[in-house]
Amino acid sequence: MQTANTRPSDGLFEELFPSGCLASAFVDLPDLDVNSSEHPNLTDKERRLMSGLRVEKRRRDWLGGRLAAKRAVIRLSRQRGVEWHPIHDRDVEVLPGDTREPIVYSSETGQPVPVRVSISHSGRLAGAIAWYGNGRRMGFDLEEIHPVDPALYRLAFHDSEIKALETARPPLGPIACLVLWTAKEAVSKALGTGLSVCLQDIEVSFPDSSLSQDSGWEPVRARFRNTGRRFTVYGRRTSDYVLSLASAAKPEDR
Repeated sequence: MQTANTRPSDGLFEELFPSGCLASAFVDLPDLDVNSSEHPNLTDKERRLMSGLRVEKRRRDWLGGRLAAKRAVIRLSRQRGVEWHPIHDRDVEVLPGDTREPIVYSSETGQPVPVRVSISHSGRLAGAIAWYGNGRRMGFDLEEIHPVDPALYRLAFHDSEIKALETARPPLGPIACLVLWTAKEAVSKALGTGLSVCLQDIEVSFPDSSLSQDSGWEPVRARFRNTGRRFTVYGRRTSDYVLSLASAAKPEDR
């Protein structure tokens, strides 16, 4: 049985990367004030970006994602001995790059830092992961558990995946769909393309065990058919959400 209004906790992903090269954080969206023009957690550039968003829900999602990213970066800086030690949210600036991927800057120097982030939001929650770059590509996605119209399957899944979803034993059908969907979105973010790629071109195969309520992390393989690039995807159902983290395989594993 699910517990109402429950969510993942900060640090959920750290167990996957014990060397301290990754951190994660989550923000409750309903708690955010999105009508203040002087939000204390944002830099001047970030405030201008948020003020350009006319729809309140869009501002809330945007703000929650940025705050989650900032806090993941701060958590990351505390795990490893690095020269840059941000303390407050305003010490970290997260701005869109040329391809709309979020880029992390030091607000003190205005220069980019060797940290990357991936952001997602759904329902009442925003979340983010932060990791040290070093050429590593990663992506993160979360979805609040909800019924999915099977008519949408063709937008993201190929025939064998649709067959597996249609035969998933109740009540795992909707969850299986979200596990597969978040995995593909996480891979698309790790590719650096987001949803500009066709999700049908990302192949993921999950064992039944990854869909159970009590399962731990279930690493599986994914492949982008256009280039053959391979990824490891860690998926999990926790509380009222399904989460996936995709990490590009090392060159020798491709």
